[in-house]
Parts: sequence; C-alpha cells; structure tokens
Amino acid sequence: MKSRYIVTFVVLVLGIAAITGIYLRLQENAESAEEPDRENSAVVDSALEAARGTAAASAFATGVAVPVEGRKVRRGTFVIWANAEGQAAALRTALLAAEVNGPVVQVPVREGDFVKAGQLIARVDPSVYELDLREAEGALEQAEATYQELTLGDERISDEALRTERQRQARVRSGLAGQEARVEKARYDLRKTEFRAPYAGRVANLAVDVGSRVGPGDSIATIVDVSSVDVDVQVLESEMAAVSRGRDATVSFTAFPGESFSGTVVSVNPVVDPISHVGRVTVRLANPQARILPGMHASVRIAGTLFEDRVSVPKESIVERSRREVVFVFEPSEEGGETGLAKWRYVTTGLENEDWVEIVTSEETDMLAEDEVVLTAGHTTLTHDARVRLAAVEGEE
Repeated sequence: MKSRYIVTFVVLVLGIAAITGIYLRLQENAESAEEPDRENSAVVDSALEAARGTAAASAFATGVAVPVEGRKVRRGTFVIWANAEGQAAALRTALLAAEVNGPVVQVPVREGDFVKAGQLIARVDPSVYELDLREAEGALEQAEATYQELTLGDERISDEALRTERQRQARVRSGLAGQEARVEKARYDLRKTEFRAPYAGRVANLAVDVGSRVGPGDSIATIVDVSSVDVDVQVLESEMAAVSRGRDATVSFTAFPGESFSGTVVSVNPVVDPISHVGRVTVRLANPQARILPGMHASVRIAGTLFEDRVSVPKESIVERSRREVVFVFEPSEEGGETGLAKWRYVTTGLENEDWVEIVTSEETDMLAEDEVVLTAGHTTLTHDARVRLAAVEGEE
C-alpha cells in the first residue's frame, strides 16, 4: 500500500515538472513571436494553473477522465426578461345570490366540487312559488274567458281596423295583459328558487346548507372557472415599452417549487401609475388540471426586448482565468462518444439575462459554433486538454 502512494507521488511530481518545463518553453516561444495564437495561449495559461496546484492537475497528470456536464451552444433570439410578482386569479368568477325568500331544501354539492354548466348548486323550497304560479294561471284563464266573451262574433266584422280596436279594448276590459304578466312573474320567481352554475367550474365560498334560510341578496356560492388563470403583475415603467400583448411569459408559483408554467401576455394597461411608476400586465396560462388556485403567489418573467440571431451559452459555463472569461468546449474522442477533451476557449461576452450570456465576435477571442457543447458542471478546476467524461447534456434525453 505504501509503495502505491510513493509511485503516485513520484508520478505527480514528474507531471508537475513536465508541465512546468512546457510552460517555460512556451513562454519563450510566446515572447519571440509577434502575435501568439490562441491555442498556445490556452496551453500556457492552463499549464500555469496546473503548476499552481489546482485540483485538476492530478487528473491531468494521471489521465483520469473527470465527470462533467454540458449544454449546447444556442443560436437564436436572445431575450431580456421583465420580472414581476403577482397573484393568480380565476378566468371567470360568478357570485350566486338569492333573489327570493325561503328555506334551503337541497344542496347537492360541496366546496371544491367541479360542476358542469347548468348543474344544480342549491334549491330553495318552491312550494309557495308553485302556489303563486297556479293562482296566476287560474286568474289568466278567467281573463282569457272574459276576452273571448267580449270578442264573440268579431270574426264577422269586415272592417279590419274596427276589429283590431275591439280586440284591444277587450284585452283591457278583461285584464288579460295584466294576468299574462302575473304568470310570467310567478314563473320567474319559481325559477329563482334554483341556483345553477352559469358555466363549468368549481364551487367556492359555499354559504348555505339544507335548513338555511335566505332572502334577496344573500350569498349562496361562487362558481370559479379555473380552466385558465390570469396573473396580474406590476411591471416597472422602464420595462413597459418592451412588453406587448402576445409575448411569451414563464410563471412559477411558491406552491410548486422548481416547476414553471408557460403563459402569454393577454393585456397591457396603457396607463402607468404616476406614484409607483409601474404598469399592469396580465398573463394568462392554461390550468387543465386545476392545480393552480386563485390567490396563489406567482413570480413572472415576461419576454421583453428581443435580439435576433445571437449566440449564447449558459451562465454557469463561464469561468475566469487570469482575469479573462473562458469556456470549456467538449471535444469527443470519437463522434457521439462520452469521453474526450475539455478545450479551453477564451470568449467575449455581451448581453446577459438570468440564465444565458451572449457570446460576441472579437479579434482577441474565439467564437463558438451552434450546437457545440460547453461544460456547465465539474469544469471549474479543469485544465486545457483535460480528459473528461460527459455525464449528461442538459436539455437532451
């Protein structure tokens, strides 16, 4: 066991000595050349880091493949997001309130139940209203009989204008119009003893049970349509100009940590509050499983300024070496292989958002190609040409 440690130590010392020799030799070449190429620069800086005793120097010396993770370089629209906070609200809310008096005799639902359009929510005892309707219908029959007596034989009158006038007078004298109105009113009151869902949704704030007595204006329940939810957010006036209807949005809720939902801006209030200097923006997102409940706190990212045809890499791929920004690009040993080399590449960065950094063209640094894989984990202590094993490429199955 001790001999193994001694051999490892000797190999490590020899490796460091070799790297130091390479560094000195390359330094001499660099000084003699008017414009050193970038590959040699990466080797020099990498050797210097290894000579300083980084953790990756041991792996570099022994040829062990370091496990890393990566992500592809992306080319496309670079988005600067507008961030805001808000609360979820139901797409539609209907308050059911009593319009008649009476005791509640039926409540076939409970809070939280899903109901279809037209489904019964509660019923007030209809007995009194059924009697009122029967009485009104009886009075209507009497009025109709009186009308028939008053207009008996009018069909023989040839003067149409005269016949019409006699019928009008007969309706007044018989009270037919008033009795027809009473019947309609009685039918209306009877219908109002039933409370039905105006559309599909969930029952909320159920305020009655069997035996409860209600009167006009008393709350029965609320029906909320949560097939989609709206999130109203307050956006800073400096970001309002970049936000427009139809823009994509990403919404996360405190209730679902680590999960995000896709939404769309459906309205932008054209007025900015002169005191708080924010404007109201509404984001709508689908909620087919009704997981998102009205009132839940939400954090919203709205696509603001868009920059077309930009190359970008994840923020975590950027590391600093000698006060310069560097990424490690994975170069597989064979096409499609999981092992290969980590190539140190100097880059110049541009725009940034929460997750990505733009890579811009510069005469002094390298440009990255779309779909190249940059390392995003396990790479912070690597050296140039270190052997690595790509454990995963984020975003790929």
